[in-house]
Amino acid sequence: MKQLSDEWWATVVHEFRQHVREETAFLDAYEALATDIRDRSVQLLLELILSDEHRHHEMFKSLADASVSDGGADSLKAPRLDAEQGARLRDPTERFLAAEREESKKLAALRRELRPLRHQTLWPLLVELMEMDTAKHIRILEFLQEQLPDVTTE
Repeated sequence: MKQLSDEWWATVVHEFRQHVREETAFLDAYEALATDIRDRSVQLLLELILSDEHRHHEMFKSLADASVSDGGADSLKAPRLDAEQGARLRDPTERFLAAEREESKKLAALRRELRPLRHQTLWPLLVELMEMDTAKHIRILEFLQEQLPDVTTE
């Protein structure tokens, strides 16, 4: 791993911690608004945001903690799988990736089908959000595939 300066580390740690501090205020504001609004659809949408923001908050706390721990960047380094673990991960990752790509196509088609309802229901938006989650899953699985060791079978 490239040696990074103390100044670089200080900047990164500061950014992680700053994000945690700033996000705390947003979380409180979202929670207050979600409890104040009586419209169930708006509450649902705010709850979706809150769920993501809580997860992001925890991730940034983990990043901040990891960046100052003894391991530094090594504590959240990219996976380095041995051949056995790579072999165990290869087939499921390929199956999951194929399934997520197929799901992406189905969700896109469903979203297009629901387009006439975009001003009457949340359905098109919720399907679009699921498409975004599916794109995230695909990216994670692609990353895992990139990390798999090259194993040649004889």
